[in-house]
Amino acid sequence: MPDRVVFDTNLLISGYLWGGAPRQALEQIREGRWVLLASSQTLDELIHVLGYRKFGLTASEIQPILDDLITLSQVVEVKQTVTVIRNDPTDNIFLGLAGEGRASFLVSGDRHLLRFKTYRHTNIVTVR
Repeated sequence: MPDRVVFDTNLLISGYLWGGAPRQALEQIREGRWVLLASSQTLDELIHVLGYRKFGLTASEIQPILDDLITLSQVVEVKQTVTVIRNDPTDNIFLGLAGEGRASFLVSGDRHLLRFKTYRHTNIVTVR
């Protein structure tokens, strides 16, 4: 059975909009090597961040990304609120998803997440 993984927002954006290791990680999901987990909170965060002016995307350009991600992901209902990270509270939604979804890995470049190394039974790693 493939490992269950959580990708943070920045990794997803890099994978969809650019390339390199984040794009390769998404391809691994497409090939069935991992099971990607998402939640309503992480999907909302992705929509919010993709809407930033710096990306220059319209709602009609964001929708196909969201549709693809939902197709690739197993959507998990996160029932518990995690409040471990105080410097960047949004990062807690990824820890909550990883815990609730029993993820083996949370893949991120965010220092607030990476400093934990593990959370419950989830290894927190970079895409490399």
